[in-house]
Amino acid sequence: MDIHSLHVEHVVLLGLYTLLTAANSWMYRGMKGIHWFTMYNLCALMGALAVSMRGHIPDFVSIVVGNVFVMTGYLLLFLSLGELFGRKKNFFYGQIALVGFGVASMLQYGWIHPDTPRRLIAYSVVLGCQQAMIAVFVYRKEDGTHRAAGLPMAVMLGALAFTNMARLLGVVARGAPADYLKSGAFLAWILIVNSCLQCGAMVGYVWMTAALLRHDLELQASTDPLTGLLNRRAIGQMAGRVIAASRHTDAQIAAITIDLDGFKQINDTFGHSCGDATLMGVATCLQAELRTNDSLARLGGDEFVVLLPRTTMMEASEIAERLRGALERLEIVHGQARVRVTASIGLAQAEEAMRDWNHLVTRCDEALYGAKRAGGNKVMRLADLA
Repeated sequence: MDIHSLHVEHVVLLGLYTLLTAANSWMYRGMKGIHWFTMYNLCALMGALAVSMRGHIPDFVSIVVGNVFVMTGYLLLFLSLGELFGRKKNFFYGQIALVGFGVASMLQYGWIHPDTPRRLIAYSVVLGCQQAMIAVFVYRKEDGTHRAAGLPMAVMLGALAFTNMARLLGVVARGAPADYLKSGAFLAWILIVNSCLQCGAMVGYVWMTAALLRHDLELQASTDPLTGLLNRRAIGQMAGRVIAASRHTDAQIAAITIDLDGFKQINDTFGHSCGDATLMGVATCLQAELRTNDSLARLGGDEFVVLLPRTTMMEASEIAERLRGALERLEIVHGQARVRVTASIGLAQAEEAMRDWNHLVTRCDEALYGAKRAGGNKVMRLADLA
C-alpha cells in the first residue's frame, strides 16, 4: 500500500466532511461550540494536507506545522464540546499541556534533530491522550440525554485513542523508516483505520447536535417557559399514561389544583416582572414539598396542578395541606417588593368508573372554586361542599 496515496485519500475524505460540518455549523449556528467544531475540521484538513504534500513543500511545514495543526484541532474539538456540555478546567489545562508537549516534540524530532520513530511515538502519545480525554469528558456527563447523544462520538474517539496507542507500540517494537512515506503495511493500516474513525467522529458530532436539538424541541414543547414546570399538554400526556397503567393495577390516583389568591393585585401593585418572580417562587416552593413520583405542572396564569399516582384521598389531603402551609409561609423578594401569597386548593380522586384526566381536573376545580368562595387559603374536596 502506498502511504502517500492513502494520505491523499485521507485529505479528500476530510475535505468532504469539512464541507459537511460547515453546512451543519450554518444550519445550527445558534448551538454552543459549533464554530469551534468547524475550526477543528479545518485544522484536521490542513494538517492532513500538509502531510500529504511531503516532498513538495519544506519538511518544517509538512512535518512540524502539519502535525501541530492536527493536535491543535483536537484542542478546538474540546473547546467545542466544552461550550456545549460545560467546560472542565482540569480537562482544558490537560489539553493545553498536551499540545505544548506536542509542539516541543515536533520541533525537536521533526526539525532540530529529525528522528522519525521518536516523532511518531510522541505524536501518538499526544493524540491518544487528547482523544481519550475528550472521550471520557463526553461519556462522563451526568445528564443522561447529553451522554446518550454523545456516546457514538465518544466511542469513535476512544477507538482513535486505541489506534494511536497501537501505533505507538508498533513503532516501539518494530521501529519506523527515516522517510515516513516509505513506511510499511502496519503504519498504512493504522492510517486507514484512523481515517475511518476520524470521519466517524465527525459524523458522530453531527448526529449528536441533531439529537440534542431534537431533545431541546421536545423539552420546549412540554415545558412552561417561565417556571420550567410541565405545561398543560405534557401533564395531560403523563396523566394519560398513569391512568392507563392504573386500570391494570387498580392503583388509586388523585390530583390537586392550586390557584393563587389575589394574584392580579400583585401584578397591578408591583408590576408583571414581580408577578413572574412570584410564579417562579411558587413553582419552586411547590416542587420542594412534593414526592419524587408526583408531577407538578402550570396550567396557565396562576393555576397549577399536581398529579398524584398511587395516592389515597387521605394522603392527597395531607399533601394538599402541606402545600397550602408552605405557600402561606413563602415570601418572595423582588427588588424593593416583598410579596406573600396564599392559595385556594381543590383535590379529588379518580373515580373507578371514569378514569379520565380532564374529568379529574374538572372535579378538582369544582372543589377549588368552593375554597375560593369560602375566602381562600383553604384546601377543599368535593365532599366538603355537600
